[in-house]
Amino acid sequence: MRKKGGNFFEEHVEKMVLALIGLVCIWLMITRVVISPNKIQYNGEELGPGKIDIRISRDAELLKEKLDSRPEPLPPYKQRLDDFVRLVSSPIGDIDISLYWPLPIHSSTDFTDKRKYRIPRIGEVADVAIEYIGAVAYVPTIDIDEENRYEVTVCEPNDIDFVTVEAKLDVVGLYGRFYDSFAGDGVEQEKWRDPCLANPVFAAVQLQRQELGADGSWGEWQIVPRTKIDPRKKLFESVEEVEELPPGGIKVRLLKFDDAEVRMALLQPEAYKIASAKEEWFPPFLHKKYVEQKQEIEVEKKRRAREIERKEREEEREKAREEREKAREERRGRTSETGAYGGQYGGRRGDYTSRQDRFGSSGRSRESRTRRDSSEALGESGASSRRKEREERAREREARLAEMRAEVKRTSIDDIYKEMDEILITKKTNLAKIREPLLFWAHDDTVEPEKNYRYKIRLGVFNPIAGTNQVDEQDKDLKDQLVLWSDFSDITGLVMIPGRLHFFPRTIQEAGKVVTVEVDKYMLGYWYSKDFAVKRGEVIGKVADFEPIEMEQSAMSSMATVVLPETIDYGTGAVLVDVVPVNDWSGGKNMYARHYYDMLYSFDGSSIEHIPINTMYWDEELRVKLNEIKESRKTLKEPLRGWDTQPAGWEPLPELEYRYEDSMDIRGEPRRSRSRVR
Repeated sequence: MRKKGGNFFEEHVEKMVLALIGLVCIWLMITRVVISPNKIQYNGEELGPGKIDIRISRDAELLKEKLDSRPEPLPPYKQRLDDFVRLVSSPIGDIDISLYWPLPIHSSTDFTDKRKYRIPRIGEVADVAIEYIGAVAYVPTIDIDEENRYEVTVCEPNDIDFVTVEAKLDVVGLYGRFYDSFAGDGVEQEKWRDPCLANPVFAAVQLQRQELGADGSWGEWQIVPRTKIDPRKKLFESVEEVEELPPGGIKVRLLKFDDAEVRMALLQPEAYKIASAKEEWFPPFLHKKYVEQKQEIEVEKKRRAREIERKEREEEREKAREEREKAREERRGRTSETGAYGGQYGGRRGDYTSRQDRFGSSGRSRESRTRRDSSEALGESGASSRRKEREERAREREARLAEMRAEVKRTSIDDIYKEMDEILITKKTNLAKIREPLLFWAHDDTVEPEKNYRYKIRLGVFNPIAGTNQVDEQDKDLKDQLVLWSDFSDITGLVMIPGRLHFFPRTIQEAGKVVTVEVDKYMLGYWYSKDFAVKRGEVIGKVADFEPIEMEQSAMSSMATVVLPETIDYGTGAVLVDVVPVNDWSGGKNMYARHYYDMLYSFDGSSIEHIPINTMYWDEELRVKLNEIKESRKTLKEPLRGWDTQPAGWEPLPELEYRYEDSMDIRGEPRRSRSRVR
């Protein structure tokens, strides 16, 4: 029983202890955790453990954004000439040392005298030509620059579409105009004549293109960038105004571009290394000759094959005829022996012959008797004469073939390579002394399949007095123009870039509206085909394993060195929307009804296109394209060429000089490249 009137403290001591312990715990939580005494100084602030990581993480993100952002341009240069003069002025007397102290000036400005020059005209470029090459080439897997050059980087074979535009410039006239403007009689005072300014330095080759729109109109002219394999593409970026010059000004720019290797790369840039077995890159006018020569070689091969086949057939017929004559002579010999030893069979033969003569024999029988009698008369001498006749006919045939080959003058592949060597600019080429127009070109490796383009090209030369006050009043508008451009060439013809992926609806299962679509994909120089059964709402084509056709299977033994793909991406990106029946009329004057199905498909979900199902309802262009692909698929696949090998059927001439360079690619693997000495 609880005792009444007890001490309060004694009754509640345990609760007081618990309350005291709770207060101590709360105090420890606040002072040691929430308000931690373990703070450190960071960037002028005291931060606890809970905030230091957050602050460092935020600063790291800000620093990463600054590193990834584009660098901010430096403020424009402000001349400090007056401040510098005040710093070096002498406090003794009133001596004006500014008249004798060498003052810094802008690199592109010269105030030593009042020279005045006329700006020369660059002229016009002529004989523009264009050529498209679609082939397998060695494409680099990393960006190319002056440190990672094309010939020493890792490359892989890939399909490329490549356009080259060439033109010619009268270099003799250009040098003459520069000489007249800066060192000739056109200079007002003789002391102003400067031969260094009279040497033109090429600054840029600008290629522009237009794209043909779907409505038949041409788009805006766009500048084509340098190729992906050009290691100096940053150096060749067009800078046309003095204010845009990098440090060093125009004088440093002139020194860089007045270098033989830079001039060669600018005017005649290298092309991709071709990996296709029977393709090679040449400038447009030579590539046309190359294609014609290849066609002549193919025609000559076919003609020789037909000639050999015909000759073999003649020899077989001649051999069979000799065997028949020999057999007849043996039979005649046996018949004569039988007539000598048994007159009964001889009499019968005579009776048969007389009976044929009496009732009338055919012309064929008379000819047979004539040949038989002549053979019996001639004997061995007849066989010898026939052999002589055959040999004489063979000699006459070979002579006629030799005359035919002599009548047709053909340019060999070696002649094309020789002509290529003659037009190339080398380190030893003195442009001031060449008499032929300078051939230069530019490449475009950014074209897209199934698009159409046209081009124009021009050539730029440095203005050696850009940014100075030495320009004549008549050319005052050109005083700050860094590059003097030639006139644009004529606009080239249309270049059509073929597609690499096509699909053709062949048949339909009307019950389920399932369409069998043939998808053709161009890959590593050859066409591959596969049929897909597509329903409504499904994508046409997908990734599939490579399955060689019967012709390819029969030729697999000869294709042992050909790299065939394991899988092929036949994806078209088009979705089958629906299949609708169509009833219309066709036939011109003799109209007839047509009943077929249209396949509706869409690439983007908004615009819908259609193709008739079944080849008999296609337009002519679609049928021609399918036939071209079928014919191309019959071509026997050949191995890709190595990095330094030439097209099939070509061997280097011994008199041509080649340079072999051993190098290592970025993987450390050895590579040997061959090039003609330029």
